[in-house]
Amino acid sequence: MVPIVTISWSCFGTSLERLIRQRSASLRDAIPISVLTAEQRRGAFRLEFCDGTTLKGRRLETVQQAETVWRWSQLQLRSAPIARVLEQRSEALLEEWISGSTLARGVTSSGTGHAAGALLGQLHRLAAPARLSRRAIKMRWIDESLASDKLVDAGLLHETEAREADVLARASTPEAAEWGLTHFDFCAENLIVEPRRGLVLVDNETVGEHWYDCDLARTWYRWPMNSTAFAAFLEGYRKHRDPAEFVAHFSFWSVCVLLRSAAYRHRIGISAEEPIARLRTLLREPVPSWAMR
Repeated sequence: MVPIVTISWSCFGTSLERLIRQRSASLRDAIPISVLTAEQRRGAFRLEFCDGTTLKGRRLETVQQAETVWRWSQLQLRSAPIARVLEQRSEALLEEWISGSTLARGVTSSGTGHAAGALLGQLHRLAAPARLSRRAIKMRWIDESLASDKLVDAGLLHETEAREADVLARASTPEAAEWGLTHFDFCAENLIVEPRRGLVLVDNETVGEHWYDCDLARTWYRWPMNSTAFAAFLEGYRKHRDPAEFVAHFSFWSVCVLLRSAAYRHRIGISAEEPIARLRTLLREPVPSWAMR
């Protein structure tokens, strides 16, 4: 096949370009699958090679981020149902391309929720030591998470709402929580139904170490499910780890996640409407119905 690359090689950046050029087959075409801007280092591409191979090329924000993803992919994640990372150079990665359909956001069935919960529970157990590691939640992290002054000053959050959120979270703060391998972007858009492998997790650039229950709260936020589906999600998760501590301290983790997301979005100039709306719903219903089952 004759190469018909329709985008400039400069879009890839030096490191990703070198990974592409060192493949045995020439690049036939590349399709951007994320928004590319001059200010943004990140980028993702569907790469089609002349030998029929299709890969995903990714350019992450930092070299450290790419090295972290590469390290986990070559160790604990080798046996996990995730898109395999094939090569890394500086901030660039080459990954296998997973064909299939992504899960529809917000319309998850209880069966799919159960399978997805089991997958996240499996990830949380991959690097778990014989005796689970617990890490104290330092006051500095709590204060940073619950800081809402800039959101209030920008008119995105009412002062009374900020106070209510702070009180709700601090009343549910655990002293310590289980710590280990987390994903931090586990959601419908990043789960593909592959005919042979079932659910496969893609876009794993946020893999790292954190509190498991914070990861669960990130999923609750990033992937809005109805009460039945999320209860099934937690039941699937329970196959590998008991979510009882997450449920007991749900208010703390959820408020921290929502305020951190809103603050980040506001800082980089994109809409914080979604996390703010979820926070307001949470303030009206601090104990979701799935938590009472």
